[in-house]
Amino acid sequence: MVDDPSTLINYWLSVWELNSFYARQPEQGEGQRVWAETAMYALGRAEAAGLDTTSANASRFYLRAGLISDLGSMGLSLWNPDVLAADILAALPLQLEQATEWVTNWQQRPRTEILALRRCKNLLGPAQYIRDYLSTTPTARRLDQWLTLREQLP
Repeated sequence: MVDDPSTLINYWLSVWELNSFYARQPEQGEGQRVWAETAMYALGRAEAAGLDTTSANASRFYLRAGLISDLGSMGLSLWNPDVLAADILAALPLQLEQATEWVTNWQQRPRTEILALRRCKNLLGPAQYIRDYLSTTPTARRLDQWLTLREQLP
């Protein structure tokens, strides 16, 4: 393997793609989780090689949400919808209050602020798949507020 960072990122992303593909195959049954754990490892390696965190988190969150939706929750934090909801909220680059203020006139905002709003929208996508699996907690209520705002984000 070449030490060029882009080559290394691409190598790990190809490992991620293959394993996440098998992780999403229903005929794998509980084996989906094993494929997903390997995919998560590969994504972590791609991130360590320089893949941006927002892209890695969005991919990670979508895979976790898909498996929770397909197979249900398990005791492990990786497959717990409440933990995933907290992870999504922690990854958001803005506070809800700030995003609510910015979204009213997002077209007139500086590019960096529009991109921050867009990152919020992308990171919140997987939350829609796990909403029905969440416990009644402050985290779920906060996520509901974000999901309502998500419809208005660029």
